[in-house]
Amino acid sequence: MTRFVPWALVALCFALGVASRSISDAFVVFVPALQGAFEASRSAVTLIYSFALLVGGIAAPVSGWIVDRFGLRALTVTGMIAAALATASASLATQIWHLYIALGIVMGFAGASLSGVLSASLLGRWFPAQRLGVALAVAWSAAGVGTMVMLPLAQHLIATDGWRHAYVVFAIISAAFIPLLLVLPWRRISRGAPGLVPARASAAPGPTVGEALRDWPFWMLTASFAFTSLGIFSLFPQVMVYLLEHGIDGAYAARALAVAGFLTPLGMIGFSWLADRGGRKIAAILAYACSIAGVGALALVRGPGDDLWLWLYVLLFGGSMGSRGPMISTLATLRYRGAHFGRIYGFIGVGMGLGGFFGAWIGGLLHDWTGGYAAVMIFSVASLALAAAALGAEAGERERLSR
Repeated sequence: MTRFVPWALVALCFALGVASRSISDAFVVFVPALQGAFEASRSAVTLIYSFALLVGGIAAPVSGWIVDRFGLRALTVTGMIAAALATASASLATQIWHLYIALGIVMGFAGASLSGVLSASLLGRWFPAQRLGVALAVAWSAAGVGTMVMLPLAQHLIATDGWRHAYVVFAIISAAFIPLLLVLPWRRISRGAPGLVPARASAAPGPTVGEALRDWPFWMLTASFAFTSLGIFSLFPQVMVYLLEHGIDGAYAARALAVAGFLTPLGMIGFSWLADRGGRKIAAILAYACSIAGVGALALVRGPGDDLWLWLYVLLFGGSMGSRGPMISTLATLRYRGAHFGRIYGFIGVGMGLGGFFGAWIGGLLHDWTGGYAAVMIFSVASLALAAAALGAEAGERERLSR
C-alpha cells in the first residue's frame, strides 16, 4: 500500500493547485469585464495580477517558515482558507483597490502556500532524485490542467451571470477542500518514504539559509525564476485581449487558451522526464526555445484567418509555459534538501514573485505607452533568453555533479 502513497500525495498537491493557482490564473478572462466595471486602464487592471505574482513570491519564505516550523497541515489549511476568502471578497468589491487586496495580496499568499513550496517540501520527502522531476511536474501541471477547465468556466459564468457570480463559484470550490485537509494523517505524511533522508533529520540537516545565500547556484535558480516570470507574465495576461482586438471570437479564443492549458502539463511532464533521464541542460534550453518561438507565432496572428499561427502559439508557448517551474524546483530540492529547505526554497521563489509582478505590470505599461503589443513581445523574448542562460548554467552543473 505504501507504494501508492507518493502518487496519492502528488494527486493532493495537484488538486490544491487547481483550487488555488488555476483560479488565480483565470484572471486573464476577467480583464475585459473588470476594465469595464471599474472604468480602469489596462495597466491598472493587470496590476492586480501583478500583485498576486509579487505576493506569491515574497510570501514564499513565509510559507517556507510555516512548513518548517508548524508543518504541512498548517500550511495547506491556511493557504486554502486564504484562497476561499480572496475570491469571496473579490465578488463584493466596489473599488478596484479592493481587488488589489483580495486577488492580489490574499490570493497571492494562497498561491505561495499551495504551489511550489508545498510540492517541493512534501514530494521531496517521498521521491528519489531520478523520479522527483516528473512527480513535481505532475503537481505543477495543476495550473495548466486547471486552466483548461477554469478559463472556459470563467468565460461562461461571466457571460451568463457576471464576473461577481464567477468569483462566488470559485470561492465555493476552494472552500470545499478545507475539511479534507483538516483530517488527513499529516504526521505520517511528514515522515516521508523509508530510505529517504527525512526533512528534519538531525544527522543530515542540509545547508542553512545563510550558506545557500552565499552559494552561486542559489542566485542562478533565483534568476531563472525571475526572468522566466518576466518573460511569461509580461505577455500572458494580455493574450486574451490581444486575440479579441485582432478579431478572434471570444469563445474561440477561450477554447484555444484552454487547449494551451491542456498542453502545459504535458510539456511539464515531458521536459521533466527528459531532464530526469540525464538531459537537464538540453531540456531547459529546448523549453525556452519553444516559448520564444511561440511568442513569434503569436505576433503573426493578425486576424480571424490566422488559425495556423494561433495554434502554433498554443502548441509552442502553451506546451512549454510551465515547464521551467518543475525543473527549477527539482534542482533546488536536489541541492538544498534538508531541515531548512522550506525557507531556502521560499527565498528562491521570491525571484518568481518579483519577476511576475514586474512582468505583468511592465507588460501593461508597454501596451499603454505604445498602443500595441510589439514592445511587449520583444521584452518577453529578451527575458526568456536571459532565463535560459541562468537555468542552463545550473542544469549543466547538476549534470557534471551526477557523473
